Amino acid sequence: MNSVSPHILLLFLYLKAKQKRMYSVFNVILIISLYNKKRENKLFAMPFVLYDKTPHKTVIDWFCLINSKGIGPKTFWALLRAYGSAEKSLPHVEAPFPYEKAEKLLKSFKGHVLLASDPIFPKELRRTSSCPPMLFAMGNLSLLNQRKVSVIGARNASINGKSIAKKMGEGLSNYFVVISGLANGIDTNVHLGADKKKSIAVMPFALNCVYPAENSKLFKEISEEGLVISTVPSHRSPDQGMFHARNKIIATLSEGMVVIEASLRSGSIAAAKMALDIGTEVMAVPGSPSDPRSKGCNWLIKNGAPLVEDYTDVLEILGYNFKDSQNSVCFLDDSDNKYDDLSNQIVSMLSSDSPTCLETIATNLNVDIKDILCNISELEIIGKISKCSTNEVILNVQS
Repeated sequence: MNSVSPHILLLFLYLKAKQKRMYSVFNVILIISLYNKKRENKLFAMPFVLYDKTPHKTVIDWFCLINSKGIGPKTFWALLRAYGSAEKSLPHVEAPFPYEKAEKLLKSFKGHVLLASDPIFPKELRRTSSCPPMLFAMGNLSLLNQRKVSVIGARNASINGKSIAKKMGEGLSNYFVVISGLANGIDTNVHLGADKKKSIAVMPFALNCVYPAENSKLFKEISEEGLVISTVPSHRSPDQGMFHARNKIIATLSEGMVVIEASLRSGSIAAAKMALDIGTEVMAVPGSPSDPRSKGCNWLIKNGAPLVEDYTDVLEILGYNFKDSQNSVCFLDDSDNKYDDLSNQIVSMLSSDSPTCLETIATNLNVDIKDILCNISELEIIGKISKCSTNEVILNVQS
């Protein structure tokens, strides 16, 4: 088959398709599967030019192609491999998206439009055969290429689940960029707890259609301080399939995924399965066997997912390298007495007999309470102290 010219194959299949009135786009896919079988799952088999600033016409051509009738990501890449560019591919699709309409929509968009060929485009997405050709974003694009962990779960979350989610987001954002979906329940509380400057919200719909509407203020905060992204352009009406696409983006971007409260047939469990399929570490917070919202998490644990109770468990499972982290955090070595001054002062104020309130520590040290939280977390990670409640700590007895 390799000795047969692809042009002869194209002519032959074109004549057959004309006889049977098949659409030309399917002929392209068939030719690629025959002639380029060895490259079947290699998305960027052909060389792509990486632009520091993508030419405006290229953006419009890509937009028109991916938004044409019957064109999804896999077909988009098949066409680019076959014809070399979006511009040359458009004449071969059944109903191309109008160029003038695309130009108008893109000019009206106030955020960033990223092509998969752009250097800033997340490398994790590029590795998948269904990589979205375009991302629409608002905020700090540099977050896309930092270490990322996602935390997802039930919309109808329990009070306890929401509390765990908020603490998980707060703790993890000290070390990772935290991803969630801005949905009600667990997602919302993850974003509320996390540092907004270290947050990515992946939206199911276009960025001009905040869902749920009550999260409009939270959306604004993350878009200004962190990052919100979507694969959906502003002209598309919402549909259920967009939730599936959103979950796939979250699963693909994440180095690790934490699931807090999820029923067996929930979107969160579907996202967890996607993550497992691509090799992402999936962790789960256990729950009561009698609570339907915990059955999905318990099922994940029974099938091998690591059990986690707080963010420190997540850090341990992901093998977080504190010394090389962007936050310049390192494990504290008790034997060498390498605590920094503030950590030493905190330890000196604690007792192993009774807990001490964080407000008391901050007042006695004459510092703001937020200035000691990072040190408290470090001391807790190495086992020097333990939390008795949300605002009390106790010194551990050293063996």
